[in-house]
Amino acid sequence: MWTNSFLTMKQSAEKILFELLVRAISPRRHMDAGESSAVLFNFDRKEWLSVIALADKSEVLGLAYDAVLTLPKEQQPNTEVMMHWTAKIQSMERDNLLYRSRLKRCFEVFEEHRLEPILLKGLTLSDLYPKPLHRPVGDVDLYVTIDRQYRYMQALEAMGGIVDNAYDLKHLSVQCCGMNWELHFRGTSFYNGTTNRRYRLLEQEETTADALYHETIEGHTVAVFPPILKIVFLTAHFQHHLIMEYVTVRQLVDWMLALHQERTALGIAEVNLIRTLKRLGLLRLYRAMGYVATRHLGLDSNGYAGLTTFTEKDCQRGEMLYAILVNGHPAGCRPYRQRRVSDSVWRRIWHFHELCKRCLALVSICPQEALATPFGFLYYALKRRFVFLHE
Repeated sequence: MWTNSFLTMKQSAEKILFELLVRAISPRRHMDAGESSAVLFNFDRKEWLSVIALADKSEVLGLAYDAVLTLPKEQQPNTEVMMHWTAKIQSMERDNLLYRSRLKRCFEVFEEHRLEPILLKGLTLSDLYPKPLHRPVGDVDLYVTIDRQYRYMQALEAMGGIVDNAYDLKHLSVQCCGMNWELHFRGTSFYNGTTNRRYRLLEQEETTADALYHETIEGHTVAVFPPILKIVFLTAHFQHHLIMEYVTVRQLVDWMLALHQERTALGIAEVNLIRTLKRLGLLRLYRAMGYVATRHLGLDSNGYAGLTTFTEKDCQRGEMLYAILVNGHPAGCRPYRQRRVSDSVWRRIWHFHELCKRCLALVSICPQEALATPFGFLYYALKRRFVFLHE
């Protein structure tokens, strides 16, 4: 009895959360100010708390909160729950403001060193949200070419940064100004050698000075990836988290908002985008993400490159991805944990065991990377171990 009650509550929380997200961000919604809304659910205190917990875990607490404020008074949570929720949002806003002030100072130092960073994700995605301060902040991700890595590290060290010397396949980490900076010399990590080479060629083609786009962040002009590379990168980043770590609804929302922003540019270059995604083994995942965005987040797929129609297989993969987003990991497979250079042999064996289970569960969504990753893991695990022993 208790189990059935818990499952019903979880399903209700999941349903109401996605209803709120549609209300907050759907490009096709018609819930403007003054327009009456459809009746959603009359939740009690316990059910609203379960929605808050799920939204927090999914990293969309701010979006859900914004949507709740637009509901009729009788459908909103009681005063106690709203005060609890508001306190969490105010804490998020303070973190965002502190993050922005520190980032602004770092951009000033970069300018003093005549460096123009290519900003990945972060504030470039926050500014797509209805309220930018309501997107959680984390690491600062910069794309830097290999020849400029040292200059960026010098600039961060001048501000008191401490370099993390751990060997990594795609970025260097620096702790500076209370934030973790990731200097990506590769946009994402692919274990498939052929795919990795193709992705690096794509980056080289589209990160030349004349191909880059620019945005204003905290009063500073920063370079960003051009539209196709931005969507390819966000899809590849999502895939990396799906296989290697964990994914959240917030990452899908980021992807959806970026896709909507670049809709015209991607529509014009649709053939090139689809060809690129296919060559990189990302097309199945891209379409699965599009399915979830369409069926569960209110995106109108018409006019979006490669998402105008969905096959039966696309729907099956999309529903599987939706289940992963809600539950946190494939059924029977615990999330894969970050590897460390100092891991013991037995720890590496356990990691490999967990990785194989995870990849097996994800073969239908991203077959190329799911099949290649376990073998690539073995190769790079030995390589990392060799580097560690000879440092």
